[in-house]
Amino acid sequence: MARRDSIGEVPPMPWRTVVGAGIAGEAKLDHLRLVSLGMRCWQDIEQYGLRIWFTDPDTGSILHLSRSWQRSEQENSPAATRRLFSFQAGALAGGQIVSQAAKRSADGELLLATRNRLSSVVPLSPDAWQMLSAPLRQPGIVALREYLRQRPPACIRPLNQVDNLFILPVAECISLGWDSSRQTLDAQVISGEGEDNVLTLSLPASACSPFAVERMAALLQQTDDPVSLVSGFVSFVEGQLTLEPRVMMTKTRAWALDAETAPVAPLPSASVLPVPSTAHQLLMRCQALLIQLLHNGWRYQEQSAIGEAELLANDLTAVGFYRLAHVLGQFRNTESEARVEAMNNGVLLCEQLFPMLQQKG
Repeated sequence: MARRDSIGEVPPMPWRTVVGAGIAGEAKLDHLRLVSLGMRCWQDIEQYGLRIWFTDPDTGSILHLSRSWQRSEQENSPAATRRLFSFQAGALAGGQIVSQAAKRSADGELLLATRNRLSSVVPLSPDAWQMLSAPLRQPGIVALREYLRQRPPACIRPLNQVDNLFILPVAECISLGWDSSRQTLDAQVISGEGEDNVLTLSLPASACSPFAVERMAALLQQTDDPVSLVSGFVSFVEGQLTLEPRVMMTKTRAWALDAETAPVAPLPSASVLPVPSTAHQLLMRCQALLIQLLHNGWRYQEQSAIGEAELLANDLTAVGFYRLAHVLGQFRNTESEARVEAMNNGVLLCEQLFPMLQQKG
């Protein structure tokens, strides 16, 4: 981008969307309708709080409401029961806002009028999500993978506080289980058309929203009013696209998981995700080390990185990855250019070995 600017070439994307030049610190929003995408509660040693995400169906932009309080108040006032702009947080997380007086800050935070007559909240309905379009609402996991593959890298995408929040359809839950070692509820569901259309849902247990996992499990097991849509944050976990659900939509209502304040039902006991093999875990360790070195460089971690690489090389040798172990062993007693070449060779070997392990498994 800088090179294009230096020679007077117009960049493919307006500068203001990349670096924020000319964006007002605060903008008024009149006659606004916002649709909830979900809520996440959090806590640390001193504070607890929440963040609720909304989208404007007309523009597709995503805004958020954020608040925090002193930790000493949490026992008597859980985050989901707190009031924001005279509305209960749980109602906002599972609703739609209609406002005649709102403001949007430059970082995407939403500020509502404090007078009730200027803002109102109605329950979130399936029709409200059906009005949303791509890229926020995707027809299935196959389409989402293709969208993520083709979109520009993060360094040149427009400035957004969140760009990994999506809505996906759910046709059927094929497996559900609680992994006690990870303290995570996992589910595999059918999402959209295509051959590879199995979506993994993973929701870690949280002390500030302890009943969210129970509500998720109950919704995925009910048959009279099954889940049809889910919103959440997508990420790649061990190379697999995974969604952390925020709101689950049935045909009759929306359920904001972190807004659940009472016990629901026992969790299923068995884990549904396969445990990675020793060889796969070693490759993941090797890949993480290479990413760390390529990202941060050697200057402040040379000795520790070499030591970790040699230990990892011994483990790789034990399972038969001799070439990869040899590459890691080259990190000691080599010049910087040779190290870069060794790291690139390690990346290429990992890319070759991962598919081979999957086929063997």
